[in-house]
Amino acid sequence: MSNMRILLAEDSTIVLEIEKMYLQGSDASVFTASRAEDVLNVARKVRPGLICLSFGISSGGGEACCRELKADGELRTIPVVMVCAAEGEKQRAREAGCDAVISKPVDRREFLESCLSFRSGAVDDDERIPCRAFVQCTRNNESFFVLPWSGATLIKTSGQVTWVNSRKRPRNKRLPPGFGLNFQGIDPRAADQIDDYLQLIRKRLEE
Repeated sequence: MSNMRILLAEDSTIVLEIEKMYLQGSDASVFTASRAEDVLNVARKVRPGLICLSFGISSGGGEACCRELKADGELRTIPVVMVCAAEGEKQRAREAGCDAVISKPVDRREFLESCLSFRSGAVDDDERIPCRAFVQCTRNNESFFVLPWSGATLIKTSGQVTWVNSRKRPRNKRLPPGFGLNFQGIDPRAADQIDDYLQLIRKRLEE
């Protein structure tokens, strides 16, 4: 969530602190609003890349707030994830135009997956080259992958999930089903090997 601005709109101090705690360690800049009537003003001021909006904020004002956000010409493109306490609220939240729904009590994994799926830069204008590689991920922040070409060796590196998208109910329709992984701290020799492989792919695509 590098450089992402997230607006947490929640009038429960406990829930707000939990959401902020979940985002600790990320590079996201966190902004807050405790009243529904403040959400649009804060959003216009800080231009967040994501709004996590409580359905129950200001005694159920989240639904109307979401409709206002999606009707506003300047703010309608900002993804809105609504946090709902009941199943009935989820349907009303979707009808209000939100981009995703998560449940209360807020689950850390679900919350972070929602944030990651709308991460600024998850889809960008950088050059993309289609290729396939075998990747194995472990839970201790290490990843292993092998490029599919002769002479390729096992590459060990750390990685961070940058987006998650469900096949049955995609959070971001711009992304394919699955998840994105950003490799970090790649050894210079391995980086050279990756560059060589990408050059080979480019040549094949030009032929």
